[in-house]
Amino acid sequence: MVLSVCAGIVQASSLDELGPEDLRNAQNVTLLTEDYPPYNFTEADELRGVGADVVQAMANAIGYHKRMEALPWKRVMLRLEDEAEIGVFSMTRTPQREEMYAWVGPIVKARVGLYQLTERRSLVHSVQGLRYVEAIGVQAGGAHEQALLEYGFENLEPIFNQGSGIQMLAVGRIDLLVSSDIELFEQLKKTELTLDDLELVYSFGRGDLYLAFSKQTSVSALTAWQAAYDHIVENGQFDMIMEKYGMIGDQYPLFEGDLSIGQ
Repeated sequence: MVLSVCAGIVQASSLDELGPEDLRNAQNVTLLTEDYPPYNFTEADELRGVGADVVQAMANAIGYHKRMEALPWKRVMLRLEDEAEIGVFSMTRTPQREEMYAWVGPIVKARVGLYQLTERRSLVHSVQGLRYVEAIGVQAGGAHEQALLEYGFENLEPIFNQGSGIQMLAVGRIDLLVSSDIELFEQLKKTELTLDDLELVYSFGRGDLYLAFSKQTSVSALTAWQAAYDHIVENGQFDMIMEKYGMIGDQYPLFEGDLSIGQ
């Protein structure tokens, strides 16, 4: 079996090459997430969402049957940092986090950008101009809020219920919304708005999400989870789940710049 864990990246051989100890260790980890539609959310006491579906498919591949628990994000992060054998999804992978965890995935592929209503087109024409709009809506405590704060943005409006982002944009509580295409795809189904009502102002590029493990997690367990991911990619399950949840795509930002959400 060939395995390396370098800079938090896990690479494993095929599922068939896993041994009993690998599977036992993988089945012993605790998986945590948050309620953050459409990536992960609880409905009728069941965990659903695009990230949850991918992780569940991986779990099925290695016989993992423990309950995956949804908790407030701050509690999830505390456990990830303090405990061994913890896996968390769906997490944005940034340079700030790279060495802190071990990464398996990406379990969700998405593009992230700043959106506005076309009928309220602003006078923003540059990255610098983004600093002067009244309010930019962004997930509270998330990687994008952290990155924008590090860039010195002072006009952020934290969103604690991400499903309300589109509504906040529609009623003028925020001028711009940080969102992925897959989030918008889901949120638009719950409003009277259509894609034509939204405009991509600025693109941060790819916003892939991962299954992140505490650094104390055994290499054996990481091997199995990476093999499970590779397995569902190879057999087509991953693409089927992505297609089920849909992506908007084919949008071009009003302007470009050097503001990278991953820096």
